[in-house]
Amino acid sequence: MARDLLMALTIALLLGAAAFFAARMLPLVRVMRRARPTSRLDHWPRRLGFMAGQVLAHKRLLQMKMSGVLHFFIFSGFVILFIDIVDAVGQVFAPGFNIGPALDCVVDIFVALVLIGIVLAVYQRAVLKPERYHGSDERDGYVILGMIAVIMIGIILHESFYPFAAPLLFHVRPGLDPWGFLGYALARVWMATGLAAHPAIAETGYITGYILDIGMVFAFLAYLPTSKHLHIFLAVPSIFLHKTRPHGELVEPLPPEEGMAIRSVADMNWKDVMDLFTCTECGRCQAVCPAHASGQRLSPKMVIIELRDAVRRELAGEPPVPLAGGVVSAEELWACTTCGACQEACPVFIEHVPKIAGLRAALLEDGEIDKSAQKVLVGWDRQGNSFGQPVRKRPAWAKGLDVPIKDARKEPVDWLWFVGDFASYEPRVQNLSRLVARLLQQAGVDFGILYEGEVNSGNDALRMGEYGLFETLAQKNLAMLEKAQFNQIFTTDPHSFNALRNEYRKLGFERPVRHYTQAFLDLIEEGKLNPSPLNLKVTYHDPCYLGRWNRVFDAPRQLLERMGIELVEMPRHGANSFCCGAGGGRIWMEENGVSDRPANIRIREALSLEDVNYFVVACPKDMSMFSAAVQSTNGEERMKVIDVAELLAQAVGLNEPVETAAAT
Repeated sequence: MARDLLMALTIALLLGAAAFFAARMLPLVRVMRRARPTSRLDHWPRRLGFMAGQVLAHKRLLQMKMSGVLHFFIFSGFVILFIDIVDAVGQVFAPGFNIGPALDCVVDIFVALVLIGIVLAVYQRAVLKPERYHGSDERDGYVILGMIAVIMIGIILHESFYPFAAPLLFHVRPGLDPWGFLGYALARVWMATGLAAHPAIAETGYITGYILDIGMVFAFLAYLPTSKHLHIFLAVPSIFLHKTRPHGELVEPLPPEEGMAIRSVADMNWKDVMDLFTCTECGRCQAVCPAHASGQRLSPKMVIIELRDAVRRELAGEPPVPLAGGVVSAEELWACTTCGACQEACPVFIEHVPKIAGLRAALLEDGEIDKSAQKVLVGWDRQGNSFGQPVRKRPAWAKGLDVPIKDARKEPVDWLWFVGDFASYEPRVQNLSRLVARLLQQAGVDFGILYEGEVNSGNDALRMGEYGLFETLAQKNLAMLEKAQFNQIFTTDPHSFNALRNEYRKLGFERPVRHYTQAFLDLIEEGKLNPSPLNLKVTYHDPCYLGRWNRVFDAPRQLLERMGIELVEMPRHGANSFCCGAGGGRIWMEENGVSDRPANIRIREALSLEDVNYFVVACPKDMSMFSAAVQSTNGEERMKVIDVAELLAQAVGLNEPVETAAAT
């Protein structure tokens, strides 16, 4: 009789939980179907391999050791939980069923690991209290941890009473199983206390454990659609569906009738919607966000949560609220530097930056933009540069060189140099441009530029939400590139590098593009430049649009090595480098709400290194931002901001030896 009730209860709980889960999930599926299309099912073998590395090996999660380890324990237990479900339900529906001693042992090992993981998780939340959890639903976190703990306790409890209840409920005599060591140990307690000898207690104990185990599993299933822990189901497919298009490309090619503005959920693509419900609220994105660190309102985590909650309110029948400037404030959106650190840190590969850029596009359409940034957009549109200078002044920096630079529009060249705005107009960086030209001339490189035919690459315009302006600028450059005759193209500007390499591909440009650190490294390897050892100790800053977005980490470091320079890495470097704060148009915007500039934070990080007097950059904007930061942090006596080209010029005898900051 009791067995029949257990069978009926199991079936009822399963059907009820499945029905509730489906009822909660179907509206979300319908929202995703209404969203814009996106192709995420290409390159299956590559996607599967990537997913295995992230899911099974926890590659990104383990970048934060404690969080990664406790998650690995709990995650592994969930995988093993399926074995327990088969075992427990099998015992009820097929008396005498057993998964075998080896699997019994495996289940108990992982039950122990899960319980350890839960203790660590509670300790982290209640005692350590990481700032990155601020804004997350802590109550939901404790509810989930509690439910998981109950399941684990239920497993041990019904295991321990099974040898004594089985003869009564299932008419089999399994005996004690030392392989299931947790249940075995507790069963010995029941025997020692005499509880095992009481049929009613044994039967009640087994049924209680079964309900705590299997019943809570089904309750967990029913609860998930309303919880942030829906990522238990969505994380694996989200990782599988990660972006495989060029990493530095912001948005896929858009149909002519569609813009990139995100005003409603329907303006997102279906992966964007999925991202909202995949978020674990772990706050890793928030912890690495330069805007958040500078005291501004932006938290990439909260942007995702705010958008997700807006979708849930809409599904509940509430009237929709404008996403840009309503659900997510304009202050939050314009604070973003588009550095991509949030995406680099996210363990479930949520794409924050395209959503923020899409929401910015909606703000732009409504005229909600910083006045200084608006002036820059006008300058790009009218003069093709962010300085509002006449087009004819773009090549003025090249005057005074011993050997004139060729005009690649008029005569063939081997190398075409796409110079960029800052390298053309900013006085401090103009000197560096002349130095790069002299280095190329010394190496005997046949190179040229587009002179006044070049305009801004459009990389920042796109990230500010101006897709139309980006296309206009790109088409102007593409027309000049089509007219020019060259074998290879390089640039000293990582933002232009990203646009040429990734964004222009959607417009038909697929020529290989190199950063000047890569080009100079090749010249050294070919013996065309022969640097002498400088015997300096430096630290190097990875530009976001060279490193994180384009994975160019080795060339600058190898270039420094060829110059006999000792590199001391800052704590945050490579893919985890900290942004200077200039990207996404921020360099031209007012600093409202900024308590500490990202560039200042970065310089103080460099100043913490012993005996390092040089802060090496490889980006014109970095030169501008960090030179100002050294002054504002009173670090001028200790640290000198220097471009890699300046070091190379000294190493090959073009420049006087650089002085240490302390010597100046």
